[in-house]
Amino acid sequence: MKSKILFIVDSTIDLSPELYKAYNFVIVPLNVTIDGKTYRDVPEELSNRKLFDIMDEKETLPKTSAAAPASFLEAFKKAEKDGYEGIVIIGIGSTLSGTIQSATVAIEMYDGPLDIRIVDSKNLSTGSGLIALYGADYAKKGHSLDEVVTYMESLVPRVRAQFIVESLRVIYMGGRISSAKYLFGKILRAHPFIQVIDGKLEVTATPKGKLIRGLDHQFSVFEQDKAKGILEDHVFITHTDGDESAKYYYSKMKDMFPKGVLKVTEAGCVISAHCGRGTIGILYIMK
Repeated sequence: MKSKILFIVDSTIDLSPELYKAYNFVIVPLNVTIDGKTYRDVPEELSNRKLFDIMDEKETLPKTSAAAPASFLEAFKKAEKDGYEGIVIIGIGSTLSGTIQSATVAIEMYDGPLDIRIVDSKNLSTGSGLIALYGADYAKKGHSLDEVVTYMESLVPRVRAQFIVESLRVIYMGGRISSAKYLFGKILRAHPFIQVIDGKLEVTATPKGKLIRGLDHQFSVFEQDKAKGILEDHVFITHTDGDESAKYYYSKMKDMFPKGVLKVTEAGCVISAHCGRGTIGILYIMK
């Protein structure tokens, strides 16, 4: 049964091209500006590697900006033509970007028949992507727009999005830690463990030494949560040009789930711009 509900997502939900296609998600890109040029956050315009190369070469940080209301409005009009009855918009949380604000403005500008709802993920990257996937799975079972939105909102507090940051440099350059903390962390080779809590990024641990210690800390948090009970349709390993770390996690996790549950994705440039090369997360939803 084809759902009459269309899911509009933004480019920060960091799914794979295969997943976007399989779920028929419409993507509205955010923007990345670096070295005087603005790119849409789509792989065809800017890849992570290219972004990191420019950051290294120019010793400059990118700026990111929200999607424009016009992009949402365009998607609404197309959805109307395609015969949808309702739309759910989900992407980066309202505390982390102005994109939801843009979507709200677009809804106010829209004067067509579609029933359009926004779900605030209070999250980022595949933390938001998980809510989109589970919401779409629920919609496919024939649930109404009200039921789908209520279900998705019930998932928001249960998402576990967390990351180990390989290098403190980008976080420091972005003004997220003081110079004293940066120098101290650099000497001790700290790898911050960042968790998304109530829509905010919180450093909850700083494993010191080799990166593997950080990876193992994150993995032990995941194992404890898995023992308590997680939803086992979609689990993500998401990284920013961190292939080796992704392979390490995949080898440890692949036999824990049925085939197709564990997904490895690379973050887009907006997420990468704020955390730097080699960041990696394990993301899932608690039961």
